[in-house]
Parts: sequence; structure tokens; C-alpha cells
Amino acid sequence: MPTPPEPASRRERPAKPALSRQAILDATLALVRERGVDRVSLRDVARAVATGPASLYAYFDSRETLLEHALDHVYGTVALVDPEPHGWRAALAGTVVGTVEALERHPGLAAVALGTIPTLPGALRLAEHELDLLRRGGVPDDRAALAIDLIAQFAAATAVERTSRGVPGGRGADPRRAHDVYADVDPDRFPHVHRLAGALTGPDERARRDFAIDVILAGLDATAAR
Repeated sequence: MPTPPEPASRRERPAKPALSRQAILDATLALVRERGVDRVSLRDVARAVATGPASLYAYFDSRETLLEHALDHVYGTVALVDPEPHGWRAALAGTVVGTVEALERHPGLAAVALGTIPTLPGALRLAEHELDLLRRGGVPDDRAALAIDLIAQFAAATAVERTSRGVPGGRGADPRRAHDVYADVDPDRFPHVHRLAGALTGPDERARRDFAIDVILAGLDATAAR
């Protein structure tokens, strides 16, 4: 009779990393970067941290809560651009661009921002910085408060659009096809669309983003002047 194999000693096994909120968030964000939010479940996260889904509820009471905290962690990584030496407008534009780019690195996570009111530390850090920049620019407090909401919506919506490129029917799916449609419309019925087919579809995503930021800042400048 063959000798049975020696049972493996538990002492030789590597210790399982301690479970923590940060470990769960790190695993969640890594999965989001790899797969996108829609393809990340609590079971996937639990597997990534070598535990069962039920254990996650001790830290986050639902998938939605976990994603809100993951989003806030991303907000906390955004570089806050100093207004010196280029002024409040350049600092605000740079901070907004940084926010959009941070969200783009985590496909689908920006959609979470569109359905929540930010109250966690990372979002508050961003809001505090942006409010300070607006104060430096002379924007009245009531307008600054509205501007913070507008900026957050713009950053999230821009990231959602740019990370959904390739989705059938999406703006970024095939600009050449859109150009051909615009160029071929009836010029008597849609004269401006026909005439501006190239201008409507030519600018890339970065140009569209930067134009939108310029428009927002110009409006805030006008508000400050009044």
C-alpha cells in the first residue's frame, strides 16, 4: 500500500492579509480599472480579498455604499492645483481636468457620482479647494455654491461619455459616420447642420472638454464682474 502524502502544515502557509476597509477599496478599484463598474460584484471583490461576500457587510452595507466610497477614494487622489502663479481660473481648470482624468481611469465609476450627493472626505476636499478658488476670483457665495454642483456634474458626465466610447450609438463610437450623416442631410431642411458637418464632428474629446471648461469659467468670470 503506498504511503499517503504528508498533510501540509498550516505553519508553512502564508498568512492571509488582514481584512480592512482600505484593502476592500483597493481591490474594488483594481477590479473597476480592469473590468468597469458594471462587471464588478460584491462576490468579485470578496474573492479578490480572499473572504466571503458576507464579510464585506461588516465594512460596507451594500454594493452601492462600497462604490460611493470607492468614488470618494478617487476624488481624494485628485491633485489640487495651486492658484499661484497663474491665477484662480487656471487652477480651477487644472483641478477639473484632474478630476475628469481620475474618473476616466475607473470606467463607469463616474456614473455613481451622477446619482449621489457627495458628503465623504474626498469630495469635501475637492469642494473646499474649488470654493476657495472661486472666492479668490470674486464669485459671490451663492453662485459659487451652484458652480460646485455644476462642476461636479460636468466632470462626472464627461468621464462617463469618454469611457463609454465604442458603445453602439455613443458619440465617440464613430465620428466619421456622424460626419457623413450630417453632410448628407437635406441642406434646405437642415442648412446649418449640413454646413457645419466638419465642425460638429471634427474636434476631439480633449478639445470638447477644454471648450466646456472655458465656457464655465467665462460664465463665472462674468458673474464675478457683476
